[in-house]
Amino acid sequence: MKAEIKLNYPEWLTEIITKPKLDELYKLAGLNFTPEMVANYFSINEEEFMHWFKMHNSQLKKEYDRGILIFSGKEGSEMIKGANAGNATQGQRLDKFRYQLKFDQLKDRIIYGKE
Repeated sequence: MKAEIKLNYPEWLTEIITKPKLDELYKLAGLNFTPEMVANYFSINEEEFMHWFKMHNSQLKKEYDRGILIFSGKEGSEMIKGANAGNATQGQRLDKFRYQLKFDQLKDRIIYGKE
């Protein structure tokens, strides 16, 4: 029989991973705020924040990463629209965006063994 571990989440964590603060977290992550900067933004002790952020299967980290993905997706979508409309600058930005994304994926696969 498995023993179930029940975590007592701090109040601030529950607040951040629910609306409307979750939208703020997404925006901060999308703007490349570091987790430490996010802790300071929400006036949370940095050590405590990082403890919950680095925890295995951390909901906080999942939401932070989702914010980065949402922001990148919106940005990429706008670049595609601009490039398809004939905007050369948007086309160049889109090429650079795709190249960087592919580079990061290959780096993660080669260095970290991620699939």
